[in-house]
Amino acid sequence: MALTGGGGAGNVAGSNPSGTGGSLNYIGNHVYALSGAVGVNNVETTLAQFETQNAYIDAKFQFSYMTHNDKDYMYFIYYNDEIVWSTTLAVLGASGGSLFNLAQLIIPSHTKVKCTAENKTDSASSDQGVTISGEVYQ
Repeated sequence: MALTGGGGAGNVAGSNPSGTGGSLNYIGNHVYALSGAVGVNNVETTLAQFETQNAYIDAKFQFSYMTHNDKDYMYFIYYNDEIVWSTTLAVLGASGGSLFNLAQLIIPSHTKVKCTAENKTDSASSDQGVTISGEVYQ
């Protein structure tokens, strides 16, 4: 039986509701994106990138270290190629713990969104990620 938006069983309007990859997945009035582990060094690297549909989204962005390390990473959120939010996840001592960073933003309809990360300590690479979840409003 076809689901709303087309596709067959297990396919919600052509999205990938169980995988990673950084694209935005729509399930009913909810959305999410899971970047998975992305190797990031001292060059700004895209973790997730997508364009919203004809509705606005109340979204939460959570950036994180995907592997233990002792580096400071800077994270950016862009709307239509303009920075709208940035922060640094700073290592807290030798334990490698980090500050908790959560951004809650409204994403307007038809907006190109890009989430990036960059190692600000040195040129070493470490896996970084972003998880995005939200609710769609018409």
